[in-house]
Amino acid sequence: MQSPAAEASPDPEPTGVRAAPLAPPATQDITRIKANVPPSAAGQAQTNVFYLNYDGVTLKHTGKDDAKKDETAFAEFEETFKPYGEGSKRAASLQAVKADWAKYKVVITDERPQEGEYTMCVNSPTNVIGAGVLGVAMLDCEDAKVASNIVLAFHSAKDKYSASTQATTMSQEIAHAYGLEHVNEPDDIMNPYNAGGDPSFRDECLKLDTNVPVHCGDQHKMFCDKGQNSHAKLMWLFGSNEPDPEPPTVAITSPQDGQEFSAPAQVTVTVEASDNVGVAQVDLYVDGVNQDAPVTVPPYEWKDATFPEGSYCLTAEARDDEPNVVMSDPVCFTVVAQSEPGEGETGEAPNGSTGGPMPGPGETGGSTGEGDPQGGESSGAPGTSGDSDGEGDSDSGDSTGDEGSTDSGTGGGPVTPPGPLYPPGWGQQDSDDGCGCAQQPGPGAAGLVMLLGMCALGRRRRR
Repeated sequence: MQSPAAEASPDPEPTGVRAAPLAPPATQDITRIKANVPPSAAGQAQTNVFYLNYDGVTLKHTGKDDAKKDETAFAEFEETFKPYGEGSKRAASLQAVKADWAKYKVVITDERPQEGEYTMCVNSPTNVIGAGVLGVAMLDCEDAKVASNIVLAFHSAKDKYSASTQATTMSQEIAHAYGLEHVNEPDDIMNPYNAGGDPSFRDECLKLDTNVPVHCGDQHKMFCDKGQNSHAKLMWLFGSNEPDPEPPTVAITSPQDGQEFSAPAQVTVTVEASDNVGVAQVDLYVDGVNQDAPVTVPPYEWKDATFPEGSYCLTAEARDDEPNVVMSDPVCFTVVAQSEPGEGETGEAPNGSTGGPMPGPGETGGSTGEGDPQGGESSGAPGTSGDSDGEGDSDSGDSTGDEGSTDSGTGGGPVTPPGPLYPPGWGQQDSDDGCGCAQQPGPGAAGLVMLLGMCALGRRRRR
């Protein structure tokens, strides 16, 4: 079975050439900054984030490149670029680009980063240079001038080029933005002519293309007396992609373990997560059920999720780009029925609220001491051992037991989610913490999926 990088088109590929890189115009300001390079990387590049834009974009000519603002340094690039198109070749070409750069400390994504500098490669059938040209880019020696370059690859989901050839175009145009030039070697990605196959960035000094002037000679001479060593230059620019054995850390900071709420409770779940390189994603589990509402950027929270009456245990799962995956300690809380009028002077929940946190066992809550139930021995916290002499409660016609709970008006009866849905490590914590993390899934755990998904929708990112 062929890998995506070695995918072959059913018909012979057409010939093609990748245009000589363009020198930055005089209007291009120097924006030398250090951004997005992880502390563990030894690279000299301004940014190590590559955004492969398959979705189309309108570029504006401003005399300088700025991928964040869709601004280009070249008048020829001012255009509305059509989307690449859908199909399996999109995913295959993305994976092939990642394979091209696997040795280097870079981040490659097909979703626009929300912050920081990045190089954008526009993948589109809109060809602003001419037929037979596969791509073009600005040449930025040593990545010295432009922090957020824009490069172009003229490909689509329906063209006759394989995913590997498309990836070679994208990788070459991105490399131009860091000072790499064309070489006369078909097995190197920096060869300007489409030679098919699956080339790579070679770790050897190769002869530069003599058909165009050499612009980044000083950069090349750091690694070769004559010619260019593509691999050595990229190692200098980005550093080695060493394995990251260190997992993230993650903890649920709200709600508190053992906290009680009155039903129906609106609870904001807040998680703290960190990683030595960066957190890629945080997922929330309710009673072992993944809520399918990943959050990828801080703050890691799910706002105002409604929980019906019942007991719940939450865990959060954090992962980095390695990926290393870690599960938080569980946090368990209870949602109890509100008191009905007649049980107390006010008819409110013990703390006087209708949906806020309730006092824990042994606390006095918001009671003023008036209107205590008959017998006076109850602490007022639901779920206590029942030592109260307040038999008079039954006179109201309300039952606090399981019988008649369907008439409480809180909704959210028991829902057993399809299993097995317990997350990795669930139930492996010490059992003496009293959290009940090995309990059966609580009522409504699966039913929270849609609600939590909407809470986190604006911050989701496909990995």
